[in-house]
Amino acid sequence: MTLGGILASVNRRINKNGLAWASAQLEDLTGGIEVLFFPQAYSVYGMDVVEDAVVLVKARVSVRDDRISLIANDLAVPDLSQVGVAKPLAVSIPTRMCTPDKIGALKRVLTTHPGTADVHIKLVSNRKTTTLKVDDSLRVSPSSALMGDLKALLGPGCLAS
Repeated sequence: MTLGGILASVNRRINKNGLAWASAQLEDLTGGIEVLFFPQAYSVYGMDVVEDAVVLVKARVSVRDDRISLIANDLAVPDLSQVGVAKPLAVSIPTRMCTPDKIGALKRVLTTHPGTADVHIKLVSNRKTTTLKVDDSLRVSPSSALMGDLKALLGPGCLAS
């Protein structure tokens, strides 16, 4: 299996044969698990076994004395330099629809689809359009589910540029 996360609590050791190995916690937003880098794997990947490194670990599960851990076979450090924020999502709302209830419902829809894309609200009146950037805490992950929720709340034209 392959798991991704951040390495924490890295502990380097030397076995009785004089070979280096390490243990670490692999953590993500939901929890963590101990990963063991025995000498064969550690000799290849040891330079990447460092605190706060974002890694992908290919490992097998080990259950010993009712304790679950992972035995690392492979380790990769993903290139995160190309990972950025998604392009902004533009949502058009006629000013006449901007009631406290409608805005509250819009906030609830946005919070159920968290992500990295900014949300821009285009307030449309007869005379002009004003674009507002929504607070960063309401960034979204653009998906068909989000688009469907927005169209159901604000009408089918709310996503037109």
